[in-house]
Amino acid sequence: MSERAVDPSGLIAGFADATGGFLPLAATLNCTLAVDRVAGWLGLDRDAVTEHASVTVLPYLDGERTPDLPRAAGTIVGLRHGTEPGEILLAAYEGAVASLVEALELLESVGSGLDPDAPVVLIGGGARGRVWQETVARLSGRRVEVPDAEELVALGAAAQAAAALTGEQPAELARRWGTRGGATVEPPAERDVETLERIRATRAAALSLLDPD
Repeated sequence: MSERAVDPSGLIAGFADATGGFLPLAATLNCTLAVDRVAGWLGLDRDAVTEHASVTVLPYLDGERTPDLPRAAGTIVGLRHGTEPGEILLAAYEGAVASLVEALELLESVGSGLDPDAPVVLIGGGARGRVWQETVARLSGRRVEVPDAEELVALGAAAQAAAALTGEQPAELARRWGTRGGATVEPPAERDVETLERIRATRAAALSLLDPD
């Protein structure tokens, strides 16, 4: 990115890249590992979710960095006799993705130069999972791209190094190497703001019980 992200709260870590640009970072702790743990407790395959969830899961099994809740723990709210295991699993995905969406919104708010219409490029251990892709698209309201290329972090570092040597832009180098080719998941016509608001309201209520002042 061409603009330096400035965040007095410290949630956004500012890194410089090798070509004079910037690589701001917002980190979350509970994604694939937390969802897989919930799936294991329920005895479900990671894709065995229901279509909708009526419960809310705050999957902060290791605390959380974005939002800044280092002492938080995992929480499930809204359980009923009729709650299906797949609902709980879907809600775990939604709780994890809500943290990613908040990190993305935080990057936008601190002058990172992030294009509001840019797609989310999903990489990492769970990126090829259908439910991860669909949940990110639904809660972010952005198109999701899942590159076929592996070791994207190493390829990014290689593009930075090559750019420093050749004077080319790293994005152009990466594009020429075909790092962005792969599957695309389009978001629904309307972003699922209702689920995000429910998760945030549940978290606020939980925090108020822990710290009523």
